[in-house]
Amino acid sequence: MSLQPRPVLAALFGADHAGDFLSHWPERHYAVHRPPAALPPALRVPELASLEALARAYRGPVTFGRGTRDARTINVEAHALHLFQLGLTVYLPDIARFVPALAQWLQALERELGLPAACSTLGAFASPPGDGVSCHFDADDVISIQLQGRKVFHVAKVAGLPYPSGQQFGPGMLPGDELYPQAGAGFPSPDTATFESIAMEPGSVLFLPRGTWHRSVAEQDSFSVSIGIRPPPAMERLLKRLHDLLLQQAEWRRPLYEANQPAGSGALADRLDGLLAQLPKLLQQIHGADLLQPAQPRLPLSPASRLQKVPQASLAYQPLPQRLKLSVSALDQHWVARTTLDTEVPAHLAEALAWLAGSQAAFSAGDFYQRFASLAQADKQQLLELLIRSGFLRLLWYPALEN
Repeated sequence: MSLQPRPVLAALFGADHAGDFLSHWPERHYAVHRPPAALPPALRVPELASLEALARAYRGPVTFGRGTRDARTINVEAHALHLFQLGLTVYLPDIARFVPALAQWLQALERELGLPAACSTLGAFASPPGDGVSCHFDADDVISIQLQGRKVFHVAKVAGLPYPSGQQFGPGMLPGDELYPQAGAGFPSPDTATFESIAMEPGSVLFLPRGTWHRSVAEQDSFSVSIGIRPPPAMERLLKRLHDLLLQQAEWRRPLYEANQPAGSGALADRLDGLLAQLPKLLQQIHGADLLQPAQPRLPLSPASRLQKVPQASLAYQPLPQRLKLSVSALDQHWVARTTLDTEVPAHLAEALAWLAGSQAAFSAGDFYQRFASLAQADKQQLLELLIRSGFLRLLWYPALEN
């Protein structure tokens, strides 16, 4: 991949090793061992000084088990330190929600790896001596960072199942439904895999690609954090894009009322065959570049950007000497109407504002620019972006259905 080491990766793996990591990412595991003081500042915040310190800040669910004895785990609402003191391995998912510095650091890591926003989470593991996690593989790419104590990972590549999707799986675990279509030739087993042992000391960082067998055993009280990275696969992006196109056709929205009526099943199947015959034409409207678009489009606008008035929002303007006083009212997340915009704009925008106030159907920014061709392009774009930010217009994330 054509990525270059940048500050976040350099701080995590070391400036001398970040390039080596990128040569392995995202296909091969990679480990680096450095002093804990060399870890990024976000991983040396007070909340990560110990499991006890994190447990005081953390208010989410806790998963616990005895990984060296049994693959089963249990989720509870409990104080993580108490479970650890009972000799259990504990896992705290999504700790970044409770440690602001970690959330910001994760966002920066995603940007450096060229990943979609919010596709990674950060959890914490703690194991007493002799315990750890049972053998399994994840459907996430994982970066494990050892903070305290020593533990040993045993890792091996899963044979015959590249890029697994869905849930983790391993001996003693019930496979999720998503795994069956992927494992038609047989479910993976670690029995014939050749494992490599990697000792993790405080400051060690280990990257494991999705589809890597791994188990761990703590040799001392162990405390670590683990980044799970799950960018959407191509199929997920395709299905979402196709779903947005199908929603624009009434026949695809029509419920299958007759599905359980044997007498009408033949006619229903024929009707569905007719709909399915239209799919190649719909798929031709989807291009590879479409699957690379973010889930929610971002500003600045392009002429192809599509917008629609938010039904509950209202716009008003009053003349001032050579200006217009513009205000917008929109509902907030609690459905409370609030003034979201109160400003002045040039008087020559009055005609455009009147059209926007009365608009109902979706339109493209390019159509708007052409409709008001006499206005300066900068004024038109700034006006639309202002109304998007104030909640009067919604920037649409899906394409219009082609006839």
